[in-house]
Amino acid sequence: MSYVTLEDLKKHLNVDHSEDDDYIKELSEVAEDAVATYLNRPLTEFVDESGKLKAAVRHAIRLYVGTWYANRESVVFATPSVLPHGVCALLMPLRKFVSEEV
Repeated sequence: MSYVTLEDLKKHLNVDHSEDDDYIKELSEVAEDAVATYLNRPLTEFVDESGKLKAAVRHAIRLYVGTWYANRESVVFATPSVLPHGVCALLMPLRKFVSEEV
């Protein structure tokens, strides 16, 4: 399920053409998986009564998509690219930490 619409993502990316629609949709799917993995929780836990995803989680997905759309490789012009600090800042308060039993 896609929690962030293509229209919303294109607005965030400032994209006004349809040539990259499929690519943006795929990035959105991967971003949703990455956010859920980071949180150690399913995204359904952050959906309100109206079916809308919590704003911080939606924006973290947008940030992931924006980063991956603009930087299609991990290294751009020999400068390493890391996860945007904003993603961690938005998601850290929601993250479920799992203790490992020995």
